[in-house]
Amino acid sequence: MKLKLSAVLIPTLLLAGQASAITVYEDDQTTFDVGGVFVLDAFQPKWGDDEIFSAGRSILNFGFERQLTADTSIDAKLEWDQFLNSPSSGKSNFRNRLGYVTVKNDALGSLRFGKQWSAYHDVARYMDNMVIIDPDATPIYSEGTDGGFAATGRGDNLAAYRYSKDGLNVSAHYGFTSTGEADSAATTTVKRDHNIAASTSYDFDFGLSLGAAYLENKVSVDNTVGVNGLKDGDKQTATTVGGQYVRGGLKVATAYTKGEKIHKAGLLGGASTAEWADADAFDVYAHYVFESGFRPFAYASNVNFKEDARGISGDRQVYALGLAYSFTPETILTFEAKQNKLNEFNADSSKTDNGGGFNFVYSF
Repeated sequence: MKLKLSAVLIPTLLLAGQASAITVYEDDQTTFDVGGVFVLDAFQPKWGDDEIFSAGRSILNFGFERQLTADTSIDAKLEWDQFLNSPSSGKSNFRNRLGYVTVKNDALGSLRFGKQWSAYHDVARYMDNMVIIDPDATPIYSEGTDGGFAATGRGDNLAAYRYSKDGLNVSAHYGFTSTGEADSAATTTVKRDHNIAASTSYDFDFGLSLGAAYLENKVSVDNTVGVNGLKDGDKQTATTVGGQYVRGGLKVATAYTKGEKIHKAGLLGGASTAEWADADAFDVYAHYVFESGFRPFAYASNVNFKEDARGISGDRQVYALGLAYSFTPETILTFEAKQNKLNEFNADSSKTDNGGGFNFVYSF
């Protein structure tokens, strides 16, 4: 049974980070695209609290591609978003999401420079499926941002190489200097010394993909105390193996990550004051897209923090359920609910919190 076009497009358009585009100019050599997304969120981090976070956000992108020879092309992309209610300041906030230039050869692969999806994300993306809630075990957005500093998501200031042939995909990147989070007094900021990552994956014809990725982010801190557990010369590392199966409307994905100071410890991993810690982590995700446009999905993860000199230990589970409906391929409404549970963290009793929210997306 053939799925409707809307059902086929939903998994991509549901991700606010994947803005669509329309071609406004095209000839034999040159293509120019313009696209974007309008997003409305209403999210309550914990049921029963008075605080409800809401945001209006718009995304705009421009894409340019030119065919230089029969097998060589160059492209560029610029993408920004505008928060009407910034998560950090409550004020209008303009942010660069992507900005890169690519040189691509059909036989040799591609070189891309700028802010872009990282080589680590080429495999970690198997778990990058939800709209409001970020994956916890696979640390794509563990900074509470877009993963730019650690280059787990849209990495800052990267030079990346990619090559794909007959189902085999290979990628690597090098990250130049970048700035991360500051301490609570805003007197010391973590900076990136360098960042490296590599990944490889294989896509089988019947819908199965398997991959592995490694990332290392070396930091510098201009004090002896450090910032949230990161000290001068520390390395944040993530070794991730994962896979996904996509067939028709079904998607099932899972990943295992062994991390060093790449997960934040505590009940809410994205809290700005939480400390980075070592952990073994595992997560799984599944959805099914029906012809009607409905997409139910479920997510579960476990992050097991390794005991260290600071006494950090215990584990965190996150469970999430959601339902999305596509009115059209470009217009989607999503509801997500989640529970965080912290077990024997630093020898304390278990703690839980529950939350969730709505997301409305219109892509153009």
